[in-house]
Amino acid sequence: MSLMPHNHQMFSVVGIYTGREDNVFWQRKGTTIEAVAAKSLGAGDVATLGSDAIHSVLNPIGKMTCALHVYGGDFFAPPNPRSEWDHETLIEEPWNVEHAKSLFREAEARFAASRG
Repeated sequence: MSLMPHNHQMFSVVGIYTGREDNVFWQRKGTTIEAVAAKSLGAGDVATLGSDAIHSVLNPIGKMTCALHVYGGDFFAPPNPRSEWDHETLIEEPWNVEHAKSLFREAEARFAASRG
């Protein structure tokens, strides 16, 4: 699973209870973004993201990662519009929840296929 750079427009807290996720943190640079930090989270780890955070997420292992996510507002209808950035060009686009859902469905299908 690889989720493109995106923002939440609200604070969030992520606690991993199984598996692992690698986060890359980004900052705006002109019309694109640049990577500025990274953090790998495993079972028992917690990350807090500010309302201005931009991050991408990668599950680098062949095991399902499960986490508890807490958001400081309405995830699907934040007061300020959310954005996502294209993986290749790093150009900002409006957040597309259907695109994100399709990425999760595809990742779950790949995981299920790998299990037989």
